[in-house]
Amino acid sequence: MAFIKPLMGLFTPAVLEIRISNPPVIMSSIYKVYANEAAFEGKYSLFKMLIKNSSDVSAKNIEISYNVSNYIDWVIIEKIPLILPGQTVVVNCYPKFPDNIIEKTTDSKESVKLTVKGSNVKTIENSFSITVKGRNDFMYNFLPADEIRTAEDYYDNVPLLSCLVTPNDPVIKYLTQQIQEKVLKGETAGVSKNEAECIRFLKAVYTATLLSHVVYSGTTGVPSSIDDFNSIVQTIRLPREVVTGKTGLCIELSILYASIMASAGMDPVIYFVPGHAYPGFKLNNEYYAIESTAIGGEGIGGSKTADQAFDMAMNNKASFIQKMEEGDERYLFLDIREAVNKGAVAAELKDDNFLRHKIDEMAASFNGQTVQPITANIQPNNSPNTGKAVVTETGPAAVSGNAVKIPEGYKTFNDVVIFGYPADWKAIPANQYVMQQCKYIIANSANSATIEVYNFPGYNNPKQALTAINEWQKTFGFKLTYKQLGQENGYTVFKGSTGSAGNIAVNWIAAFKVSGSSVSGIIAGANAFTGSKHEQTLMNILNTLQ
Repeated sequence: MAFIKPLMGLFTPAVLEIRISNPPVIMSSIYKVYANEAAFEGKYSLFKMLIKNSSDVSAKNIEISYNVSNYIDWVIIEKIPLILPGQTVVVNCYPKFPDNIIEKTTDSKESVKLTVKGSNVKTIENSFSITVKGRNDFMYNFLPADEIRTAEDYYDNVPLLSCLVTPNDPVIKYLTQQIQEKVLKGETAGVSKNEAECIRFLKAVYTATLLSHVVYSGTTGVPSSIDDFNSIVQTIRLPREVVTGKTGLCIELSILYASIMASAGMDPVIYFVPGHAYPGFKLNNEYYAIESTAIGGEGIGGSKTADQAFDMAMNNKASFIQKMEEGDERYLFLDIREAVNKGAVAAELKDDNFLRHKIDEMAASFNGQTVQPITANIQPNNSPNTGKAVVTETGPAAVSGNAVKIPEGYKTFNDVVIFGYPADWKAIPANQYVMQQCKYIIANSANSATIEVYNFPGYNNPKQALTAINEWQKTFGFKLTYKQLGQENGYTVFKGSTGSAGNIAVNWIAAFKVSGSSVSGIIAGANAFTGSKHEQTLMNILNTLQ
């Protein structure tokens, strides 16, 4: 009789209670995220099951299995040797969907069935239905509406957009190759990790889309205002579909650019602002951007050149950074490689000869038209406005007058004014933003720092020069803000910046002097987004002025 109670316990069944929670849908485009329990710390699963032993008997040899209709046969996801009385166990399901789920283009309702069984428990069967979305449907969050409190909640799934960035897609790799061969003449930005070449590559992608007549389209399928990043569920075409369909939303174009840059070995990023997204890249802790939608569309003022599109985005980036620093959660930043490292891995896509042929048709428009608009390292130009050549000699060299030494590694400019500049800087052509009195422009290889040489005939005061430049810049929506620092070696020195809508685009130092019946001088400036990177070089240049 002493053994009756323990023996009876061997045959007393344990009682398990289960509770299941699951997301509202399955996005087929992120199927690799679901399969990786380490991705985003296990955040994305097919379902979460809470199993509680509500009896006073231990549950033994528990086995949990499930299946998904049309996709996954019965599979055991967890074996638990023992669940003690009162103990609760959490089981997450990370399903391995087949690669061909990425070919799914429509929604379907699927059934998920589950079983829980053990050696001393009654088998529990449960099921729920779930919508499996087509590959182009993206949900910006999986949270119930009443749980969304902030903009960050609304865009909770933004890192998963990295799953749509497809650098290993054979079609995108082929397009990248065509851009490198025909737009960049065989050069590859990602190999050298050089600032100038990466900027040049970014502009090359823009130029390629512009020349092949890819256009920006809004949510209605026709060009509209930049306001298409605004829904909790959005149809987003894959990069290969954007290229061959020759149209894209701002987010689709951003993902396309990111795919091409990643394929070339660069580190792409995407900037998100209210109602809009635009692409860029990071390099050596510096961030760059381009307005991809400037390729065309009535709602955004027609097509822009690659240089204009780059300047637009870089100017907007100052406001973007300010808003992020202020904690405005509507301003988001997606680092593609960081998201991939967290598990947002792109789908496997098959090669497609038809799409390759489409790429060939597009690439035919690249030849002979693309080098000049995107070249960051332009060969010296023979004075775009005066017809005179820029006169240089290798430094160090003594210059007449006060015999200022030209630093080692500098060249001497000798025309309307005399000064030294880094030997690897090059003369570049004027563009539509440059007034007639600007006689020369000399820039570093990335065009992020420049020297503009001016001559104003008939002027008799250095301040007149800056007033004239300011009036000219106003026609493009820019404004000069500056103050006079003093006099140095016959020059009046000014320090200032150029920008629009409160955003600084360029910081500069200027020096002008009266020379006969004219005012001559230079403005040495640098892109505001490079910080103080070029400050010492600009001061060196200014100190060589004669």
